[in-house]
Amino acid sequence: MGLAGLVERARLPYVSQWINDDIRPVEAARRTWGFWTFHNYWLLINCNIATFLTGSALIPLGLNWWQAIIAIVIGNIIATTAIVISSLSGAYYHIGFSVYSRAVWGMWGSQFAIWNRIFLCLGMYGFQSWVGGQCFELILLSWDPNYESRIPNHMPASTGMTTAQFVSYIIFFVISLPFVWIKPHRLQKFFYIASAVTMVFFIVLLIWALATMGHGGFGDTIDSATTIPKTGGPGSLAWLMVYGIMSTVGSIAAGILNQNDFARLARKPMDAVWGQLIPYGVYSILTSVIGILVVGATQKRFDGEAVWNPPTIFVRLLEKDNSPGTRAALFFAGVALCISQIGSNVPGNALAGGIDLSSVFPRYINIRRGAYITAILSPIVNPWQLVNTATTFLSVLSSYGVFLAPMTGMMFANYVFVNKRKVKVDDLYHGHSGSIYWYNYGINFRAPVAWAVGVAPTLPGFIAAINTSVSLPDGMTELYFLNYLYGFTSSAVVYSLLHWIFPAKPVDDFVKNAPSAKEVQRHFTDRWEVDLSQAGQILSDDDGSGITHLDAVVVTGGIGELSSQQDSATESTTENGVSEAEFVSPPGIDSSPAPPRRSVSHSSPADTIQSSAGLSAAGDLSLEPQPSVPATVVHQGLVRQTGSSGDTLEQTSYGLSPPVPLASNFPVHTLEDNFNRTAHSMGPSGEQDIYLLDAFRCLIISENDEIDANIIQVYPGGPSADDRPVHFLLLENENPDFTNEAKQLASDETETLVWPYGEHLVRLYFKHVHPIYPVVTKTRFLSQYKANKMKIPASLRGAIYGMACVFWDIKEPCPFEQHQCIDHAHEALRREHENPNLFSLQAGLLLHHITPPDVDSVETPSMWTMTAQTTACAQTIGLHQDPTRWSIEPWEKRVRKKLWWAVYASDCWSAICHGNPPHISPSSFSTAPPDMDDIRADETVPEDLRHMVEPEDAVFQASVGARFLQFINLTIVLRDVLDCSFQIRPNPSTLGERAAHLNILRDKFKDWHVLLPQCLALGPERGQDVASNCPLHLTYYAAQALLYRGLMYPATRAAKANPESNLRKWFVPALSEFQNFVCFFDSITEEDLRGFWCRHARSQLILCGNFLIYLFLLASDQGHIEAAYQLLQEFHHALKRLGETTHKPGRLLLRPARLRLDSFFRQAATILRGNDGL
Repeated sequence: MGLAGLVERARLPYVSQWINDDIRPVEAARRTWGFWTFHNYWLLINCNIATFLTGSALIPLGLNWWQAIIAIVIGNIIATTAIVISSLSGAYYHIGFSVYSRAVWGMWGSQFAIWNRIFLCLGMYGFQSWVGGQCFELILLSWDPNYESRIPNHMPASTGMTTAQFVSYIIFFVISLPFVWIKPHRLQKFFYIASAVTMVFFIVLLIWALATMGHGGFGDTIDSATTIPKTGGPGSLAWLMVYGIMSTVGSIAAGILNQNDFARLARKPMDAVWGQLIPYGVYSILTSVIGILVVGATQKRFDGEAVWNPPTIFVRLLEKDNSPGTRAALFFAGVALCISQIGSNVPGNALAGGIDLSSVFPRYINIRRGAYITAILSPIVNPWQLVNTATTFLSVLSSYGVFLAPMTGMMFANYVFVNKRKVKVDDLYHGHSGSIYWYNYGINFRAPVAWAVGVAPTLPGFIAAINTSVSLPDGMTELYFLNYLYGFTSSAVVYSLLHWIFPAKPVDDFVKNAPSAKEVQRHFTDRWEVDLSQAGQILSDDDGSGITHLDAVVVTGGIGELSSQQDSATESTTENGVSEAEFVSPPGIDSSPAPPRRSVSHSSPADTIQSSAGLSAAGDLSLEPQPSVPATVVHQGLVRQTGSSGDTLEQTSYGLSPPVPLASNFPVHTLEDNFNRTAHSMGPSGEQDIYLLDAFRCLIISENDEIDANIIQVYPGGPSADDRPVHFLLLENENPDFTNEAKQLASDETETLVWPYGEHLVRLYFKHVHPIYPVVTKTRFLSQYKANKMKIPASLRGAIYGMACVFWDIKEPCPFEQHQCIDHAHEALRREHENPNLFSLQAGLLLHHITPPDVDSVETPSMWTMTAQTTACAQTIGLHQDPTRWSIEPWEKRVRKKLWWAVYASDCWSAICHGNPPHISPSSFSTAPPDMDDIRADETVPEDLRHMVEPEDAVFQASVGARFLQFINLTIVLRDVLDCSFQIRPNPSTLGERAAHLNILRDKFKDWHVLLPQCLALGPERGQDVASNCPLHLTYYAAQALLYRGLMYPATRAAKANPESNLRKWFVPALSEFQNFVCFFDSITEEDLRGFWCRHARSQLILCGNFLIYLFLLASDQGHIEAAYQLLQEFHHALKRLGETTHKPGRLLLRPARLRLDSFFRQAATILRGNDGL
């Protein structure tokens, strides 16, 4: 393979030269860092040797121990504040340091800041790895105390190291490499382990040092200090304290600068805030104080020498005593310190460098590649020379803050003062003049000027700190002592002033015209909840790199897609291509600034926008002001209708384009796939009258986030008073952490259980289950499964895996039991019911049909309660209301109709199984039955997904639609039978009236087999289609059994003796119908049994078997008795024949009916002899 081939293979999935999957805004699936993840991260960053050595940089200056601690405390307070404010843009917009630098420096100017950080990562990774090598040397010395002398030293003295030390460094370097492979969003488990080990080690070290220091007490590190003047130049106490404070801050300057790289992974912004505000200072101060106390407590045992480096402390102990106990202590100390070094070095330097390199070369370098490049190149900084003396250590760790503090200050000023916390995220990935962050030729000239102002005055002091031969005036030295504080503040002020004096008009226009910062943050969070492959649809215009971007493609939740066209004909643009239209308040509304509060506009939810294609997810909102036709006037939550369009002035509405002219002049909504939001139906009896909702909207306020819900109208109502408007509450999914963790655990355990057979199980599901029960939206499921299956509710994945595993066709046995998968699905569904959607409803429908336990011979109550839950879920999301005239997408109308009738059928048949009244009453819904087009929707699989299903399952099969529609039709008639004859409350109609009505229903079954489509018939040739049709025929006979039970009511001794009774009248037709049933069942083969996976099939078979017994007991003459007995014998024989099947679900299907027939035949002789019937 040539060089060109290698380069091509190295190329990453490509959207443009400014983005790859590791520097894009982080989607919810990868935002995994909660409070404790940040807590453990900062514990590892601070509970390590570098922080332990902080005192070594301060006390040798002349400060005593308590002065050093004061400097450390104040320094950490400043550092903590800087960390939190530096991470705000990452926490709220989920973008890293390198990407946000583009907003500060310009698209090309940001390279300067990024490369500064890359070079620092190289140096710091090398330094930390060398220290880690010293830690690993403890492990080697614990095995062999003479390890150092056994390896000949070939290193020159000028290097400051020996061959043995270099070997230890190389071993630690290699051990660290596997941890570099872990991506940031998967570090939690490692953090938990490493932080626990590290914390225990440092506490034990302190206890040991204090407990064994003897009567001599602390060394002079603690109980004495150099006498220094309190004032009078840089050598005074005051200035040395200032220097100590700034040194403490400077030691974490690099971490402050790029903290966005980790804050972007926060599940919630406040996780990043509190997860850093508390742990950082606590553990930094604690470790620094432990270092001072341990050194003071061990000083006298080392002949008065203050040994600051923990590995050196243990080496000295080994020199004094190489007993097994000491060597064991060395081993465990070495292990703990190695874990500590890896825990701080990998995320803090390797991954940070990897992210930065990824942003510089996004076509070829991702985080992993960049992290390994950082690690492999780190030895070039000669890290062994960075730790020789305290002075060198201080200079290396703290002085670089001279260059980094101004960068941090400018980031803060840009986010808070210039952008006012409003960031146009899309434009951070546009490398052309269309981006508001392009400035002048990709460089924001204000940034280097402000940076120079922050660096230049302290640069001489930096040089003097590196080269002690340089002499400076006291004033310059004192200014250098203030380096971080001066650099941060001066650059922030100058940067803000320059933007005020020389404004960047595109940026200012965006900030001025945009809604509140919270709205912008929410918008871009939702907008980027897509896969990288869809990023090109988000990024508009051509960035000049050979990729064409679509102008306004709507992507709803990464699954459903709508296209909308951006109306920009009336807009004027600046030289950067940014609209100059302004956000003008509607007439009568005060346009003065008001406290940030979200107002609800008519028919416009918080996460939707009105576009030329209707209303779609806010994630697709183009953040440019566009002219629109006002539908309402909104003020502090009050909404009133405006006049006709001819009576109103044209106004500019932020993010809105003219609505599509529908018959109802009403925008199109999507109730599904709204990221992190669930649409809940608002019925007529809700908290607020549905007509009042058209005039007044009651905001739903959340104390933490101001608002978490909104109200949208999908149908304005008709002329009739009973043709009511239809509203939905679009509620933000705000679940407690334990709920989210439980769902995530169920999801992870499900995938772990089925791995690596997940895709095969999906294939089996669509081959065997879906043709009989097409309730899963096939294409939507497959699309999301391919893109990111973890975004599909765990309940649905678990249900599909569980349903499919009974059709296992691989030679090796299935590695799990169905109940294991189903248990995880139930656990997930229990949590998902808090935020139900179409996917979770589909999961509930499937979970009704799991294979029953071996011990069950009757249906368990849990299935009835599950039916109630599924019905409630369907009603919650509004499936019981007919969506035909709603302003929602056509695909969603079709799916909602299909799923509602699946719920209806499940409720009806579950009611029969348990003998209970159905949950759904005839007056409780209005949804029209589905037609073939409703079933056809979403059934034909696109070419790029067809590898996930069998070829015959990739296109819509008419038999699938016809089968489901026949099932629904049978259920409709059956429900009418139930309402006529099987209600709890006495039926006011007479028996004759009921019989007449049932006879009408019987006519609907007339010639059912003759009129049945050919694709649903049971032909002589058996195959997959016949196996799929058999359950439908069983459903027909079960419905017939209930119909004839109603017609023959009441089945009493008196009716049996009365020739004019309904029982006697309908006995012969019933007997004739069930002769057909026995013939049908006798024709079933063992292969056909694989189609009877539906849980209701078992109850239907029991119902039919019991009806045969019922006929035998009701027979009034010898001929009828013998005919009924003959049918029972034939049915019993068929049950025994099929009962020999090796297919477990088939055996469980037959078992309850067979038990009942076995019991009958044990008593049949007695019944026949004594005519012991009714």
